[in-house]
Amino acid sequence: MKFLRAGAVVLCLIPATWAQEVPEREVLSTSSEIVIDGVLDDKAWKVAEEVSLVEAVEGSPLPEDISTYTKMLWDDENLYVAFICSDPDIWGTLTQRDSHLWEEEVVEVFLDPDGDGMNYAELEVSPNNTVVDLKIVSIKPWKSEIGWNMEGLQTAVLVRGTVNRRDDLDEGWTVEMAIPWASLSDVPGATGGPPEDGTSWRGNLYRIERPLGKDWVLMAWSPVGRPAFHTPEKFGILKFLVAPPAVRGTTWGDVKFTFLKEGRP
Repeated sequence: MKFLRAGAVVLCLIPATWAQEVPEREVLSTSSEIVIDGVLDDKAWKVAEEVSLVEAVEGSPLPEDISTYTKMLWDDENLYVAFICSDPDIWGTLTQRDSHLWEEEVVEVFLDPDGDGMNYAELEVSPNNTVVDLKIVSIKPWKSEIGWNMEGLQTAVLVRGTVNRRDDLDEGWTVEMAIPWASLSDVPGATGGPPEDGTSWRGNLYRIERPLGKDWVLMAWSPVGRPAFHTPEKFGILKFLVAPPAVRGTTWGDVKFTFLKEGRP
């Protein structure tokens, strides 16, 4: 099978009833320690390719001053996700867990292990490091469990600027997450443990930016075609791969070259 770089467009065949052309990204394993502090200086992050978000509806590129880049890794205990958000005006007022973060500025992770588009996990983190985690039980009719928690979840936010000071110029904010595999054990398709090499999930990464005095900007890794994040037929493909020991901790370019040389799919 031809090597596919993360972000390439592929045809998803599972489930066939709602197959769509969606992006795929390869999520590499790591054996290096990741400290969840919002600072992406751990050796492990050098292995993860940086993948940008685009405008969520049309898929067009975003202005550089509100650009968003994402990284993903995994090990035996956790799925790691990072967002690097440029933001000239960082704000967020909600501080209680499971508040309506989607009404302010936030980044979001959706995970659908069995890829059926009917039930999945959702995680949101704000610039204040406030968290919403919930399980979507059904799309039609809509049913979600806001009281459901990702046990053992770790999140951290590093702000480059000031939160809620609207009259100054900020640089941005970085979010780092560790989602325990065990915390997803009751989400259909998840086993409660790490995925096997080559396993694919459906999922998406999002950001909501709300500039002062302007319309909101919805961002996505896999564009959804409408102003609604709960569009699971447009979720991208997350392919979990065990990184060869020889390339762990190297740059993504070295990793890609090694996979090609070894004939890895």
